[in-house]
Amino acid sequence: MHGTINRGLQAYVCEIFSKDVWDDTCGRAALGSYHFETMLTYDDEVTDQVLDALTKVLGRERSNLLEDFGTFVVSESTLQSVRKLLRFGGENFVEFLHSLEDVHDRAKIALPDLDVPHFELETKSETEFLLNYRFEKLGFGAVFLGLLRGMADDYGALILIDHIPKREGNVDVDQFEISLLHMGWPEMAQDTLAVS
Repeated sequence: MHGTINRGLQAYVCEIFSKDVWDDTCGRAALGSYHFETMLTYDDEVTDQVLDALTKVLGRERSNLLEDFGTFVVSESTLQSVRKLLRFGGENFVEFLHSLEDVHDRAKIALPDLDVPHFELETKSETEFLLNYRFEKLGFGAVFLGLLRGMADDYGALILIDHIPKREGNVDVDQFEISLLHMGWPEMAQDTLAVS
């Protein structure tokens, strides 16, 4: 797992819960270091150990924590660069959804070692979408669910999402059924982007 993800988890736990919770988590995970470097790559087992330990420390389900982490990524100032990068996908939430098909290739240009899911969007109507997600890191569809909700909020859009986890062998092939109830207020979203 790329260090960016692990460092993001570290920021999430320290800011939302506390540094003591992070230290307890790392202790339970038997990590040699309690600090992740952004530009290093770590074995996937390390991330799994951290997540397993965190579920025990907090008494919460992994999928619940990962969804919260996804929202954290696009809503907290610590990782605002990710949010700003995603906002380049368009001026409204629908344009953002369409831009997701290019995220994998764009991210690989910037960070070749970063693990990024593949997306394919099916437009059912002007307000109904089916987003197909394919990723070799199992269980991380929950992160994207939180990220989608956070981005909708950032755009001022009102949406309903049904997350359908699926698996093909060792690959997650989740689907997200998205209903757009209200497009949002572009001027509000623009103001939000400007002040962050």
